[in-house]
Amino acid sequence: MKPLQLIGYYLTMTLFLAVWILPKPLQHLLALIIYVLVAHVLGYRKKVIITNLTKSFPEKSQKEIKRIARRYYRHLSYMIIEAVNLRFSPRKRIAQCMGVQNPEALQQLIDKDRNVLIILGHYGNWEYGCAKIAAYDIRTTAVYKRLSSPIFERFYLEMRSKTGVEPIEMRDTMRKMVEMRDSGHRFALLSVADQTPTRSQIHYWLPFLNQDTGVFVGPERLAKKFDMAVLYCEIKRLGYSKFDTKLTLITESPATEPEHAITDRFYQLLEASIREAPENWVWSHRRWKHQRETV
Repeated sequence: MKPLQLIGYYLTMTLFLAVWILPKPLQHLLALIIYVLVAHVLGYRKKVIITNLTKSFPEKSQKEIKRIARRYYRHLSYMIIEAVNLRFSPRKRIAQCMGVQNPEALQQLIDKDRNVLIILGHYGNWEYGCAKIAAYDIRTTAVYKRLSSPIFERFYLEMRSKTGVEPIEMRDTMRKMVEMRDSGHRFALLSVADQTPTRSQIHYWLPFLNQDTGVFVGPERLAKKFDMAVLYCEIKRLGYSKFDTKLTLITESPATEPEHAITDRFYQLLEASIREAPENWVWSHRRWKHQRETV
């Protein structure tokens, strides 16, 4: 990092540390202030949020859409404080925030000496989900996309590493996968797979939340190439910094699955999660900015 960036980083960390040491009631109050600011003062990406929700749930009234949007802003305010807590809290304290409905789903695969691909969406708080998986007795890695801000790039790398997750930059995924396979040690690869691809990265379209959606197929290809069992990880928010995790087996035999079957199943499971608690997905991104070209 450049000197000015380094100064900015330490100033930011000082502010975040001050937030972390606040008692929980004051963190709640701060989250409320952030909520009021982003929802009612700034109207952060309000048009994008309302448009995404309206197209995804055409059966809902505008009153219901606006209520979901308000709840999403509250969820977003919680996530900001929770990221700070993840960065500074001891791993034991983080583990207390998470429950797992069916821990045997992953443990059985570990006992079978399998490598595992765990795919998540931007639902609940995926960073807490990754931290919970890292508590298992298996090398835990996660694919990430480099951030444009060096300050927050370092913050998130340190946060993930601290929870026991080994970050892998997206462009280095294949090389690291080969290294891990050749090492002979079992590993779990975490992939938040519902990100928006660039147009050139779209090789498959599917129906998702009532819309034609271009998606990444990279996770499915990795599962087949490296013979990884595939799990879907759902992180349900129970309250502020309280989550429940459910693991669903998609396949133990990826090579035998038809093309795109793993990707289809992931998006079906993710959509079911979103419909159960829509406020817990990230609606402020322009997820449907690309349209399928008609021939």
